[in-house]
Amino acid sequence: MFRRSALFVSAFVLSAVISSANSHAQQVAARTPLGTAAVETGQSESGVQLTISLSGAEPQIFDGVGDALVPMRAGGRSAPVIALDIDRDGVDEIFVRTSSQQRGVLIVFRWDASSNTYAPVTFAESTGSPKPYLIVHLSQQVSVSGTMIEANHDSVVSGRKRQRLFRYRWTGEGFEQTTDH
Repeated sequence: MFRRSALFVSAFVLSAVISSANSHAQQVAARTPLGTAAVETGQSESGVQLTISLSGAEPQIFDGVGDALVPMRAGGRSAPVIALDIDRDGVDEIFVRTSSQQRGVLIVFRWDASSNTYAPVTFAESTGSPKPYLIVHLSQQVSVSGTMIEANHDSVVSGRKRQRLFRYRWTGEGFEQTTDH
């Protein structure tokens, strides 16, 4: 009898985990100079909606940051939205990984003290102009370690599959590509 109950509970928990992973919703708390901000994701007509709420202020709403949430690794955690203080100033940056039109997207929001709001930081790559997001391979791992973002990328060159690792280092204002191999 105990074995059937345990099996039923395990199946119920697994079902709840799968259901919540597909719901496009996640909540995290981020430290700011004005207190704790509630960071929530939800689904809107435009896709994933990110809402950052701070007590006594109008919530910031970023609509259409992607089609679906995709997990990443940062600070010993794995989730699509992670609040992490990468520059050790006591204020969390907010990392959001989503998918959009069969591509992966990483957006990092940083506290702007002049406006008391969060704003996307830029990513500077070796080619092209800086952008407020980073295109990452949808099925490959993205991880944040210290002040570095690492993103694996598979490509096919002359019919051969090739995996490359892209690294982006925090510059104090945004991320800059450091190596490509």
